[in-house]
Amino acid sequence: MNFSESLFHGLFSKHSGDKAVLQKQLHWTLRITAALCFIGHGTWGLFTKSGWLPFFASQGIEPEIAWKLQPLIGLFDILMAIILLRKPNRTILIWMFLWALWTAILRPLAGNLEKVEVDGEWIVQLATDSMRVAKMQTWEFWERAGNWGPPFILLVMGGAFALTRKDLLTPYSDPTIKDSTIDTVFFLCKACLALLLIGHGGFGFAVEKKMLIDHWQSIGVNADVAFITQIGYAEFALGFLIFIVPARPIILLTLFWKLFTEFLYVPADTVAGMGLINIFEWIERWGDYGIPLAMIYILSYRKAKLIGK
Repeated sequence: MNFSESLFHGLFSKHSGDKAVLQKQLHWTLRITAALCFIGHGTWGLFTKSGWLPFFASQGIEPEIAWKLQPLIGLFDILMAIILLRKPNRTILIWMFLWALWTAILRPLAGNLEKVEVDGEWIVQLATDSMRVAKMQTWEFWERAGNWGPPFILLVMGGAFALTRKDLLTPYSDPTIKDSTIDTVFFLCKACLALLLIGHGGFGFAVEKKMLIDHWQSIGVNADVAFITQIGYAEFALGFLIFIVPARPIILLTLFWKLFTEFLYVPADTVAGMGLINIFEWIERWGDYGIPLAMIYILSYRKAKLIGK
């Protein structure tokens, strides 16, 4: 079975129940997901982004230096993604996991800081509404589970915790996947998916994030604070539901919901003036789509195995 065939196998048809096919599906789904996340994030580094300035400032880095560092970070992110797709090793995966986790942690660390444009120049200062900004950054930490989750899950699939030091730089390949590993991967996927939904839901009902209102208004929806608050509570509930009852219809709904709502970065021109370049916000969040896709593969495999007994 070639790659394109395995990609759709079990999605809209019955899964064969072949463990080797499932392993290939999980490996490439998570590998491509991690790479696209870093490509999306890295591209914003190349273009530079004022929204990153508070994260640098939280570590004592002044804006003028931060602007110069962003393209270097972006280039390195994209290089890591290319290596992961072409010649992966566990050191690359460990770096991607730790870097994605660190950039998520930077959100609450920069909790009381905000960027402000003064006379055409961006500066970082204490937030005028520090409580609201701090809450937003805390929820964003959880929402970023889609970034650090895929490389971590790939490490688990590759037996990262039972390796010698020399295995860190050897070409990465999964050992034959066990049923216990499949169960672990599914648990980690549902935990990450639940966290990112709960985190994103908090943007609506706890933070009342204006960006979400802009997203919906860009497609003609008469959105206001009450509207995004209701959606926030719905996403919060969906996150808990997926963790407790990870049924296929619910996961499919989540997959299409995230594909649609994250794409709203483009029509809303969220990073003002960047136009179609905003699609890299959608690409950076590929974990929001790759993780539920991996869960669907596992559920299809389990169903085929159950029927075959």
